[in-house]
Amino acid sequence: MSEISSVIFELNSAVDDIESEAAQNDLSEAALEEFKVSLDGIRTTVLALLTATDVADYKDFVRKFRLRRAAQVSQNVLSGIVDGTITRETPGFEQLLATVDETLAAVAAADL
Repeated sequence: MSEISSVIFELNSAVDDIESEAAQNDLSEAALEEFKVSLDGIRTTVLALLTATDVADYKDFVRKFRLRRAAQVSQNVLSGIVDGTITRETPGFEQLLATVDETLAAVAAADL
């Protein structure tokens, strides 16, 4: 394993440990979600800086990471809807619907 790969592995392990510990404590759902968003930001920045050789590499990495993370979050939400743990009464559900609608409209309008 290269030195950078080793550092990335160690950083990911440390962040995963922190996230796991936070999930086991009595944090509110909102606080835990904000913590996860912060960790994602840290992961994105550190990994991009460690692996980028120029600005274009950094920007490309960040775009790919954001899309991959959005896909993961979307899959988790879908699972919650399918298994019934997320319903229309779940706080934030209406905001989710609005964001999905905005995203679909932007994708439809984009020249991709």
